[in-house]
Amino acid sequence: MTTSSTTPDTDVVVVGAGFAGLYALHKLRDRMNMSVRVFEAGDDVGGTWYWNRYPGARCDIESIHYSYSFDEDLQQEWQWSEKFAGQPEILRYLNHVADRFDLRKTITFGTRVIGVHWDDENSWWTVRTDTGETVTARWFISGAGNLSVPKKPEFGGIDNFRGQVLLTGNWPHEPVDFTGRRVAVIGTGASGIQAIPLIAQQAAELVVFQRTPQFATPLGNGPLDPQVLDEAKKIYPELREAARNHFLGVPFDQVQPSALAVDAEERRRVFDERWNAGGFRLFIDSFQDILFDRQANDTAAEYIRERIRERVQDPAKADTLAPRGYAYATKRPPLETNYYEAYNRDNVHLVDVKSTPISEITETGVRVGDRTYEVDTIVLATGFDAMTGPLMAMDIRGRNGVRLADRWAHGPRTYLGIMIDEFPNLFTITGPQSPSVLYNMPLAIEDHVDFATDAIAYLRARSPRHRTHPGSRSRLGAHHHRDRRADAAAADRLVVHGREHPRQTACLHGLPRGCPHLPAGLRRGRRRRLRRLRPRPGTSHRPGRLVAHRSPPPFGRKPPMALDDHAAGLIAGLRQQGFTSFSQMTVDQVRATIATVTDLQLPPQDVERVDETHYESDGTRLPLRIYTPGTDTGPRPVVLYFHGGGFVAGDLTVVDEPARAIARATGATVVTAGYRLAPEHPFPAAADDAWAALQWVTAHIAECGGDPHNLVVMGDSAGGNLAAGVALRARDEGAPVLRGQVLIYPALDRAADLPSRREFAEGYIVTAADMDWFLDRYFASPEDAETPYALPARAPRVDGLPPTLVLTTENEVLRDEGELYGRRLREAGVDVTIRRFDGLVHGAFWMSGAVPRSGEMRDEVAGFVTRTTSGVPAR
Repeated sequence: MTTSSTTPDTDVVVVGAGFAGLYALHKLRDRMNMSVRVFEAGDDVGGTWYWNRYPGARCDIESIHYSYSFDEDLQQEWQWSEKFAGQPEILRYLNHVADRFDLRKTITFGTRVIGVHWDDENSWWTVRTDTGETVTARWFISGAGNLSVPKKPEFGGIDNFRGQVLLTGNWPHEPVDFTGRRVAVIGTGASGIQAIPLIAQQAAELVVFQRTPQFATPLGNGPLDPQVLDEAKKIYPELREAARNHFLGVPFDQVQPSALAVDAEERRRVFDERWNAGGFRLFIDSFQDILFDRQANDTAAEYIRERIRERVQDPAKADTLAPRGYAYATKRPPLETNYYEAYNRDNVHLVDVKSTPISEITETGVRVGDRTYEVDTIVLATGFDAMTGPLMAMDIRGRNGVRLADRWAHGPRTYLGIMIDEFPNLFTITGPQSPSVLYNMPLAIEDHVDFATDAIAYLRARSPRHRTHPGSRSRLGAHHHRDRRADAAAADRLVVHGREHPRQTACLHGLPRGCPHLPAGLRRGRRRRLRRLRPRPGTSHRPGRLVAHRSPPPFGRKPPMALDDHAAGLIAGLRQQGFTSFSQMTVDQVRATIATVTDLQLPPQDVERVDETHYESDGTRLPLRIYTPGTDTGPRPVVLYFHGGGFVAGDLTVVDEPARAIARATGATVVTAGYRLAPEHPFPAAADDAWAALQWVTAHIAECGGDPHNLVVMGDSAGGNLAAGVALRARDEGAPVLRGQVLIYPALDRAADLPSRREFAEGYIVTAADMDWFLDRYFASPEDAETPYALPARAPRVDGLPPTLVLTTENEVLRDEGELYGRRLREAGVDVTIRRFDGLVHGAFWMSGAVPRSGEMRDEVAGFVTRTTSGVPAR
């Protein structure tokens, strides 16, 4: 029951009683004198550490750092026993925190939240639980965690199994004895790697089903020297500050610049030292460039494979356990204790289910191909419905009843991982697109809770009509008459304004299966504090409405317009790892670096079919990929897409993910065409290849269900140059007739002295010097650059071209030449749409996993393609 028609039942509802929920409760109730209700599905505190009781469960951050920092007495009194605390000790710690601050009395245990609906009229959240209780609250904070919803198996039949089924993420509270039992462990992620060595010691037989081998490295655990702990406690403030200024949230400081700048002997010495030290030392404290240079990364990856081969006696098993096909550290590397040695036991068997997946679970075991492995117990270490799963499970609905699941149908879109557009007064602690599991979670949680509570405090202090629940220990507002209800509702909403939308509620944007983390990690994330939220100068400011102004970039000077948070975080991360500019690299290094763009992309979306074929240009066979989005037989519109890379780098792999996304969004057949690269093949090779690819498509695409008379050409960066060039040539030669051209930050005019060339000459991924470097290798002579098909902005006339979409990003050297070309086309009578994406940088279109607003760019392309190709009669 609500207290009155204008007052909610409580100020804040918090979900979860783990690290996040406990600190949020203490901060809100004990330090801010607010009324709070906390709901926890478990029967006691602990969160992740309450549920994950599987053998070997422990933290991968050293215990000294894996703890709260908000209370100095708490820091001093707790005594950790191990270097890396195990689950029982971490749970004891959280119980100690709950007891010390008397938190349990405010927590309702054994209760799940099943509905969280925004009431726009009253400006509060209505929260329903599985016990039938309904509570209204001005604010809602989710501390449900990132890894609290186990992932459902991708194979069927688990309900048919007559034996014992265990989930690492929901382990029994009583001990599990595997003695004499035949056990299957499905999954070799972090939890599987921790559990397998201990299960192997008990089980009569253990069969491990591995899909993806991991770059697991030693944990290096052991008793924590009391003197080490005492010394740490003496300098805890300095340690915490150093941790918060390191992108992983731990104060490592021995990292060296480059694995490629030292000889093999020195590189091996550093790797050995970090390997033996354990923890994340090899990952983040060896060489900076292993995180951004593929060649450097390969040295670390091969080192780990060598160490695996040293530890696993059976060469076949060692080969199966050695990861290949992806870079080291593209995901948080698992840490292990005697994991590889477990495979030397006679009772442990390894089954590769990547080549032959699990077919089903039968009544008696696990069937792979034509073989069934008979077992008594199945342990599902298949991971979690991470990041978004816990939020989706609560049926959150924002303004106008919009479901969060629908809002995120194309992937999560958040502001710093903590707030969501159209979901006012809601905070997701370490939510999707925050640094989250890329760094030290307790410190991450503290920062996010502080962010949320700072926002609440800010709004309460500045909103004269703010209504505080009568149960609170202090009241900031008077009782309100009903005729003030609408104003009060507006006053009590936290609204975050972004540069790209004049009125945003609590968030930014994202894209399909959006990036789960802020790539720059902790240090960048901490710069985004609510202390920067303030009324926009010169504009009206209704009470309770906040405006977020983004911070300047981390490279020494403030740009004319603020950077998008994720773009700035990406730049900060690159700079922290030593990246400066492409022009200081060799051609091979540039190619290797651009190839790693795929690590910044979301998992590729499924399409009906991808065909690999080729076309010929000047006697050279060049690759083509054809993406068919669905089962319809066509004829479908066609998009011919040329990749970027400065004419020097890039290939069909780097645009595989965006090509699939465009095909899915438009229903068009998307063709990506490779071309010869400079400097081995200078102009006009790439331009001729692009034209030859267009001719191939018009002659052959009907065989794949595409309509050659309903064709759009498209390209990004150097590919935008090629797309513009073939559009000019198609006009000049009278065929084929194009329905449109999409030019994404195209490189069109080398000598243009435009403001963006000057303003963004340095510090924004692609510099002015980089552009000169690329073009110097593409053009063998200055005369080459004067031909229209080389630099289309030099074309004497631009009339007669098809409808055109020009996409630019604000913070880059190529911005103005793309927009100038678009305006010139418009003046010549061409139907042109020019869209600038404020805050973004060159390359954003590719980086769907690192820069969520690339999804907006994809949407713009999809809308244009759909408009220009719809209604065209098939021939």
